[in-house]
Amino acid sequence: MTRTLRDQLYTALKQSIVEKRLEPGLVLLEGNIATLFGISRSPVRQTLSQLHEERYICRFEGRGYLVGASPGDIVRRPLSERDFKQSGDAPWVDRTVSWRAHIDSVEHDVVLCSIKGAFELNELKLSKSLKVSRTVTHQILLYLQSIGLVEKTKYNSWSVVPLDDRRLHNLYEARRQLEPYMIERAARNMPESTIDRYIERLEHAARSYPDIEGELLDELENDLHHSAVSLGDNQEVMNMLRRTHPILLVSKHLLGRVLKLPDQDPFFDEHLWIFEKMRQQQPVLAGKALASHLKRSESKVLTRLINFRESGEIEIPVYLR
Repeated sequence: MTRTLRDQLYTALKQSIVEKRLEPGLVLLEGNIATLFGISRSPVRQTLSQLHEERYICRFEGRGYLVGASPGDIVRRPLSERDFKQSGDAPWVDRTVSWRAHIDSVEHDVVLCSIKGAFELNELKLSKSLKVSRTVTHQILLYLQSIGLVEKTKYNSWSVVPLDDRRLHNLYEARRQLEPYMIERAARNMPESTIDRYIERLEHAARSYPDIEGELLDELENDLHHSAVSLGDNQEVMNMLRRTHPILLVSKHLLGRVLKLPDQDPFFDEHLWIFEKMRQQQPVLAGKALASHLKRSESKVLTRLINFRESGEIEIPVYLR
């Protein structure tokens, strides 16, 4: 499970306090901790505030906090890696998972608003809304930009790219040009055991449908349209396909979350047909089957977009307008 910077830092500090590696009376300063862990002061400030509320540390007349609820002598020394080492590991906070911990919620808001029309996104308000540093916020927005959900407009503002009917068609057209080519290449190189695993997952989901989670639908979509396609071994094409990702996000954030799952499974039979052609070592037929699947998929997704655009309700977050 992904954890924010604050969660990770909280665990590191609390554990070192409990295990007495940070002795009672030791002065904790924001700047020292931020430098040691290589992060901004914002998550440090929030973490210290939480530890203070839980009485692991306390205020005193000087700057910073003291370790302990009511320590005696004041100890002044800089913190070092030794204070946080456990089983020989140096202190480490994974800044990558920090921004990823917020991706799903922000992505959900942006995708739903993109279906409704044009919105502006304020970076500063997003940072305050998530209670994270501007560095973390910027990483989130760069990710959303890379998959075609937002575009930078000015210093603090980004625009949500509207997912209208024309853009949906253009994104599908790009996929129809690129994905069949990649799946043909993948079919010539993919181990049969990998294909069998994809087929087994689909068959299991089909037996359980509709008693499945919406998250599973997203995973099964990615099995074909990302994992299998990427085995075509052409990173330049994959970079192009990354910009078509909003199509997959429509189903991810609507089906099972905002809309009920369809009475019949949305794509299992078609995905199975494609993988069967790959297992039979018929790459050209697999590519044609994928092209046909994408054509039918566009019609289904367009219907969902139109219905949600006309009758779906959204709660617009403070960072979007």
